[in-house]
Formats: sequence, C-alpha cells, structure tokens
Amino acid sequence: MSNHDKELTILVPVYNEEKRLPSCLDGLLSYMEGTKIDYEILVSADGCTDRTVEIAEEYSRKYEGRIRVVSFPERLGKGGGVWHGVRYARGRIVVLMDVDLASPPSEIPKLLEEIRKGADIVIGSRNLPDSKILVQPPFYRKVLGKAFNLLFRVLFGIKLYDTQCGFKAFRRSVFNDLNEQLNVEGFAFDVDLLVKAHRRGYRIVEVPVKWRYVKGSKVNVLKQIFRMGSELLMVWLELKKSEPERRVKKVEKFYDEVRGDAYYNALRSKFLPRRWWHLHKNRAISSRVMGRNILDVGCGSGVMVEFLPHKDVVGADVGEKFIRFAQRKYGCRASFVKCDARKLPFREGVFDTVIMSEVLEHLKEPQKAIMEAYRVLKGGGVYIATTPRTSLRWSLIEAVWTKLRRENLEIEHTAFTYHKIRYFLRKVGFSQEIEIYPFMLGCLLFIYAKKPIES
Repeated sequence: MSNHDKELTILVPVYNEEKRLPSCLDGLLSYMEGTKIDYEILVSADGCTDRTVEIAEEYSRKYEGRIRVVSFPERLGKGGGVWHGVRYARGRIVVLMDVDLASPPSEIPKLLEEIRKGADIVIGSRNLPDSKILVQPPFYRKVLGKAFNLLFRVLFGIKLYDTQCGFKAFRRSVFNDLNEQLNVEGFAFDVDLLVKAHRRGYRIVEVPVKWRYVKGSKVNVLKQIFRMGSELLMVWLELKKSEPERRVKKVEKFYDEVRGDAYYNALRSKFLPRRWWHLHKNRAISSRVMGRNILDVGCGSGVMVEFLPHKDVVGADVGEKFIRFAQRKYGCRASFVKCDARKLPFREGVFDTVIMSEVLEHLKEPQKAIMEAYRVLKGGGVYIATTPRTSLRWSLIEAVWTKLRRENLEIEHTAFTYHKIRYFLRKVGFSQEIEIYPFMLGCLLFIYAKKPIES
C-alpha cells in the first residue's frame, strides 16, 4: 500500500449543501476519530453554485489528510458525481454517505464487516425485517420506493429490496473494473452499478441498517420518478442487447460483410430517416470544421469529402472495403489510409481538425483514440466527434432502427454519458472551449474541443 492509500474513503456527493455540509462533516469526524480505521472523507461537489465548495475547502485545510474536496463546475447528476468522486478516492473500500447522514456513521462498521467477509458490494437496506426506521418518510415516498424496487426485481431478477438507499460500500477495485460500463448519470446510477456488478459475478450483500427520514431533500420526487423509471428501462434494454443470444455482431464481422459504398448509399437512401440522419449529421460536423488540413477518422465510404469541397482531407478507416471504395470515388479530391483510430500513422501537430463521427462507441479503448486525435492536432486545432448518448431515447430508437434498417448488419457499440466524455477530453489535454451537447434528437452527443495553442 502506498503512502497515499487508505483503508477507507467516505464519499459524500453534494449539490448546493452549504447548510447541511458542516454538520455532516462534524458528525463523520466525531465518530471516525474514535475508531482505528485509516480513513479519509472525500466531498464530491457537483456543479455547486452556493458556498458548498468554499465550506468544504475550509474543512479540508483545517483537517488536512482527513478531508479532501473534488469539485466540478458543471452539474453532472448523482451518477456523474459518484463516478468522478471514486476516481479520486484513495481508500481500498469506498462508503457512500448522504449529506444528511440519514444512516448514522455508527452504521459504517456493519458495511465494512461484510466487505471483510468477502462481499464486493454492500447495500444498507431500509426494507429488511431487522432494519430500524427511526423517522418514517411520507407515505407517498414509501409507496413509490417499494414500487420502484419491485419493478427492479421483476425486470432484472435480482433479489435486492432497497437499491436506492444512499448508504453503500464497495471495493474500489470492483468499481474500477465496472466504471467504463456505467452509463447512468442520474439517481438510477445505483441500479446500473448493481445490475452490472451482478452480471459480472460480484458478490452483493444487503444488510439492515438504522435510517431516518430527513426533511430538506432537493429531489423533486415526481420529476425524478419519471427519470428514474426511464433510466431503469434503459438499463434493462442495454442488458437485453448484451445477452448472449441477442449479442450483436463483432466489429470484425461487420467489416467482413459491409459493402464499401454503405455510407455513400446512406446519403442517397430512399429510406428517408436514414438519409436525414447522415445528411444532417455531416452538415453539422462540416459547419464546425476549422482550417484546411482535415483528418476524418472512421471515414467509412469517404462521404465527408462531399461536405468539405475546399479542404485537404485525409480519410482513415480500419475497413479495407471502405478505403478501396473511397479511393475510387474520391481519390482525386482526397487521400485515404487504412489504420486503427488508436494508432494513427501521422506526425504530431499536422492537422487543423480531426473528425470522429460515430467512432468512439465501437472501440474498446476510446480514450486512446481521443489521445491520438490530440497528438496529431496542431496547437489551436479542433476535435469534432459524435457518439451515442446514454439515454432511453437512444435505446428505443436503436431497437427500432435495427428492425427497420435495410441491411442486416449490426455492430457492437457503447453509449456515453456527458461526464465520461468530458473526463476523457480533459485527461488527454483538451482544456479550452470544450462543448458537449445533445444532438440528433438527443440520441447523440456532439463533441467539440480545442487543443491549447501552447501544446
């Protein structure tokens, strides 16, 4: 264990909690200092606009080594806040605590005991026979909570009775193993984590805990219940798509069967939704292109050349059929090379714009592709990409589209959350003018980032 490692990280996700955060931190410190646990408290501030971050940093200075703060200027949602927070955690075990301490710190040893017995994830439950509810929630909250958990058990067949209690513990190594698969930004993040952990064979234990209802929640129950329901359905659709009997074809199989002119034909398709999709997307991308030297990674049939008539375009794709067609059709106007997006055969700093249109979702290591784009961009150059956005809308449209599309070709992909893409961009070095927003009926994310000039 390194000098920076701890046995335990207590992760407290917060959003505009300037009033409740001091009592939370005081309560945690008071209890934990009486234990022999090597711990830290990590406050994950999610787009706060009040004094929450300032207060947390004051505590961090006062209790250096015990309290740390990570803050994000944009609102990520509960899932995004936890996802980012865990990446900064130093504890081998992470305990999630709500800022209202609805389950008191004295319950932490219950979770740690189960982890030490071999559990990978431990859920503090309000719905087991031995659970102690010190202050009852309003009746409508109890009904909605039980209905949600019943729906969870029906959809996923996992016998857990309280997925949404904010008091949980897990091994950080387990979370790190799953984090690339976690796609829910909102309050159903817990469901996403538990379902994917169960599918990977991790041991999940539910233990009864003390819990009290605390007034002052910022959650709009009616609004969140619809969002959580849609996120639950989204996780279910994703799980169904990934089942062995429904598994889509591998990327390699796709390239064996696809026609080289597939995307050329898509722009001229008589199936209007398909034609609109490709036309609208390519026009939007071309409108943000900067400079003269353009690299189109994952160029497919090379059709982006049609939208960039006065540019020097280089198309790159791993599909040999695509490259052959593109050279025949557009070879007099552009050049094309067969290569992997994660290992581009170009010098550093040679392109003004790098395009990756619906590429990242097909890669096992999308961050490497973004890193390569950053490397070959000039200082001040721009990176433009589109990729499926994690949402129920995308899941439903994808399911319908697969049934309606003319060619019987399907290809594996991963949808991304806003916070995960932003994390990838910042990690490789993009720090200026990052724009990420919903696109194409909210099904895709449009990504625009500028490489710093000093790079």
